[in-house]
Amino acid sequence: MNINGRFTIDAPVEQVWDVFMDAEKLASCVPGAERITMTSPNKYEADMVVKVQFMTLKFAAEGELKEAVPMSSLQVEMTGQAHALAGLFRNRMQVTLEPMSDHVTSIIYQMDMQLTGRLASLGMILVKGTVTKTAEQFATNVKLLFETGRNDGGHAAG
Repeated sequence: MNINGRFTIDAPVEQVWDVFMDAEKLASCVPGAERITMTSPNKYEADMVVKVQFMTLKFAAEGELKEAVPMSSLQVEMTGQAHALAGLFRNRMQVTLEPMSDHVTSIIYQMDMQLTGRLASLGMILVKGTVTKTAEQFATNVKLLFETGRNDGGHAAG
């Protein structure tokens, strides 16, 4: 399942890059992220909760920064297992930062998500709708982080 999107932040690319390289700060913008722990400079573990129409799924997830081109792009891979439902997910995400001016940055993302087991049996349409909605809420939360000037260590609502 592929999901692509773009959103714009009223901030210079350097500030946006700093937030995207801070997994704990960025996690404050991810809907359903309950805990994140850095296990190395490029790896983290997280507990996540995802609401899919008629049920709430809890996941233990691991993420890794696979590649980073400063001020330009990054590639992250996240894998996770549902606590109460057999199945795994793997999400590979490519993020590109595109300066639109000195104070505006466009963020382009491409996700390739794969599901296995009972998780996959929930139906790709149902899951894709939830992932798309979550990505839109993430974009809103990142914008809020910058609009409220709290990108210096504060947390956005989510």
